[in-house]
Amino acid sequence: MRNKIYTTFSEGFQPGQFIRLNDNDALNLYIGKDDSGCFSFEFLGYFTPTRLVGSEVISVSQTKNNQLISIRFSLENQDLLEYFCTFCEDLVNSTLDITDDNIAYKSLSQRYLSWKKLFRPNQGRLNENEVMGLIGELLYLRDHMFVQYGFDSALEAWTGPEYTHKDFSLEDEWHEIKTISFGKGTIKIASLEQLDSDIDGTLAVYELEKMSSSFNGTKLNDIVNSIIQMLGVHQREVFLNKLSGFGYDFSPEYNNYVYSLSSFEEYKVTNSFPRLKREYIPLSISHVQYDLNRAELESFKMTSE
Repeated sequence: MRNKIYTTFSEGFQPGQFIRLNDNDALNLYIGKDDSGCFSFEFLGYFTPTRLVGSEVISVSQTKNNQLISIRFSLENQDLLEYFCTFCEDLVNSTLDITDDNIAYKSLSQRYLSWKKLFRPNQGRLNENEVMGLIGELLYLRDHMFVQYGFDSALEAWTGPEYTHKDFSLEDEWHEIKTISFGKGTIKIASLEQLDSDIDGTLAVYELEKMSSSFNGTKLNDIVNSIIQMLGVHQREVFLNKLSGFGYDFSPEYNNYVYSLSSFEEYKVTNSFPRLKREYIPLSISHVQYDLNRAELESFKMTSE
C-alpha cells in the first residue's frame, strides 16, 4: 500500500534536492535525496540534539548551520523504499499537533528508535513456516479482530509474539490461528494448551497456496504495511513492538514468499470438539502434538453472520 510520500518520491529528485512538506506549517519537514542520492527525510529547527545511531539500512546525520540544526534519515537500501515511505509518514503524523522544535525533535527520535529494529540489513530470519504463520495471525488481526473489537483492544488481545498458549485472548474468549498449505487435509496442533480451555474458543484456519514471486498475491511485508497505515501513532508503537517480538523485519527476502488465499474457516471449540486435554493425559507425558482431520470438523464450522 503506497502512500503520498511514495508518490512524491516517484516524481523524481536530483541528489541534494528537497521539498518542504505542508502537513504542519509550524515545523520545517522535508523529503528528497541527500548528496549521495539516497531518499531522505529531514527536519530543520532550533533544538538540542542527542546522540542517535543509524544502521546499515537507515543512516542518521545531524548537522548545524549557524543556529539552525538538521536531523536527516536516509535510506541506504532502495529495495525498502515503500516501507521507508511508511516510516516517513509516521514521522509526519507524530508531529502534526506539535509547534515546538524541541518537542518535535524528541518525537521524531522516539519514532525512529521504534522503527529501527524493523529495518535490519536483509536478515530474513523467519523461515517459510514462520512467515505463513505470521501471515495468518496478521490477517486475522486486520480482518476480524480490528473489525470486531477496535484497534486498541485487538492489539492488546494479540498475544502470539508473547509465546502464550493462545494467539488472541480477551475477557472470556480466545482465538487460535493456524495457517496450512494448499490441499493439506490436517491441522497440526503443536501443544496440548493450544486448544485446551474450560472456555469455548475459536480455531481459525487459513489455507494458502504458494505462488511465483511475480504473482500479485498475499505477502507478509504488504500485510504489515497495510496494518501500519491503519493505525494511529500510539497503536503503531504497540504493533511495531509486537512484530519485533516475532523477530520480524522488513527484509526484501520475504517478498519471495507469495501466496493465494485458498480458503478460510473458523471452528467453534467446545467441550464436544475433538481435542486432547491435559486432565486426560498422564502427568508423566510432558508434551503432546497431534493432527486434526479437517474433513471430520465440518459440524464445528462457524457460519458468518
